[in-house]
Amino acid sequence: MTKKHLTLLIGPAKYPEDDQRMVTMFLAEAGKKIICGSSTANMVSRLLPPEQRLDSVNDLLLVTDGTVILSEVLDIFMNQDQAEASPSPNDASILAAALTEATSISFLIGMAVNKSQRSLSLPAKPIVKSRFARELVEILKNMGKQVMVEYF
Repeated sequence: MTKKHLTLLIGPAKYPEDDQRMVTMFLAEAGKKIICGSSTANMVSRLLPPEQRLDSVNDLLLVTDGTVILSEVLDIFMNQDQAEASPSPNDASILAAALTEATSISFLIGMAVNKSQRSLSLPAKPIVKSRFARELVEILKNMGKQVMVEYF
């Protein structure tokens, strides 16, 4: 059996001085890579070496929204029995398929609060994001996946 590894980078670090370490770890991971969140994509772009662009990152499969897509992926996994195949792939279905195909998955989760997404009626985004990630990790472990999670 060939080991297929997938790494998800979700959100900038709580402390900006940890962003570089987070991006370095992400880029060093083997296998396919997915960036969740526009702030995360901006962070990676800002911290890449000057001669490198985001679209040239090795094995970058997808750059997508963060919390919304994670929520949709959870829905896909929780409702697989009644899920109908989408006529055209979307970011959530691509991410769900990549997670299903992978035998091992690394989650690198930044806990920064995105000030542009604050809402008085919703819990802080890092709390929601980390809850979605924890739920996803449990589902993946129950599927027999090797899962590593690191918070920044």
